[in-house]
Amino acid sequence: MDDKIEGGCKCGLVRYSGFRSDAPMFRCHCRDCQQLTGTGHSEIVPLVANSLSIGDALKTFEMTGGSGRLTFSGFCPNCGSPLTRRSERMSDCIYVHAASMDDPSKYYPAKPIYREAA
Repeated sequence: MDDKIEGGCKCGLVRYSGFRSDAPMFRCHCRDCQQLTGTGHSEIVPLVANSLSIGDALKTFEMTGGSGRLTFSGFCPNCGSPLTRRSERMSDCIYVHAASMDDPSKYYPAKPIYREAA
């Protein structure tokens, strides 16, 4: 299995690459993900935080998550594509949106989370 994940935004301004974490991929139905993506959920792929290389153009929105800790959502300032999520709580991972992956066949969610918010 190839653990390298590459991807980027719709317009191509922001590109990233990194290596998959051992944490499972998942579909998140939390209210934050709904609002940040404009859909009912986010498809999330965890990467090892210190393996991530990402373009300098990425813009980050900081907010307080459901845990009460800070979370950070990265997006393209040009086309608005959601690209990353990270949190103080899980600092060893950075999460990328599966829709931004160059090869979406590498996405296979292991579980849904926050289903009660769906």
